Amino acid sequence: MRVSLLAGHARRAAITRFATCAARAPSRLVHASAVRHGAGPFKHFESAENSSGMAFEFDAESEKEIAFTLSKYPDTLQGRQSGIMPLLWIVQQQLDRTHNTIKASSAPGAMDFPKTQGGGGWVPLAAMHKIAERLGCTHMDVYEVATFFTMYNRERKGAFHIQLCATTPCMVCGAYDIMSTIEDHLGIKAGESSSDGMWTLTEVECLGACVNAPMIQVNDFFFENLTPESTIKLLDNLRDGKEVKIGPQNGLKNSEGPMGRTSLTGPPSGPYCREL
Repeated sequence: MRVSLLAGHARRAAITRFATCAARAPSRLVHASAVRHGAGPFKHFESAENSSGMAFEFDAESEKEIAFTLSKYPDTLQGRQSGIMPLLWIVQQQLDRTHNTIKASSAPGAMDFPKTQGGGGWVPLAAMHKIAERLGCTHMDVYEVATFFTMYNRERKGAFHIQLCATTPCMVCGAYDIMSTIEDHLGIKAGESSSDGMWTLTEVECLGACVNAPMIQVNDFFFENLTPESTIKLLDNLRDGKEVKIGPQNGLKNSEGPMGRTSLTGPPSGPYCREL
């Protein structure tokens, strides 16, 4: 009993000391960061172009993609819910109106992207409701996926959505110099869109082109080995509708170094795997 009473006294004394210190401490304002309306917040912000009361319809190409996608899953509620992610991406592809206007050429042997991959599109709230209706699930089931993955743009982006990688390899190779160049040249900051609807600049994490850092992704296309000078030239060519070269902007081919290919220059001599 004596131990219990002593412990209680110690707790009361500690609370009293804490209250006294808090009363003597100078008051200060609580600071909160500004709300970012990009891929981060879970809250939906009503706007004239993204309202819960708007209608959305899949186009003919999207209907083909949806039919193919849903054929992969069992025709049960759980099976159909597996289609939430691909259907969100199909919507984003449908609403990417800039892909086919970019005159882009790639290096020999590189993969071409004749069809939009969705990097320049977005997913309005009305489309999420349409997906829920198609799959027979709740709106919340779709919201949970759309707000978790940052690859889904829940607000309209500029015609050219610039995603600048600032993860460590790009950062040490000058990513923030490239960001400053873009901000100064376009008159916007990271996380903003230009007033003419032409540009959006987003800072992102690793885009998987570390060997050719620093780099940016514009809609679906990678532009690598950038310098401030080559970045300005690239932006001007995109704006003016001129042809741009996908990949390294310094004359290199794909991920080869300045000396070209130095290994695997011919068929491997073996040993080979056994025929099983």
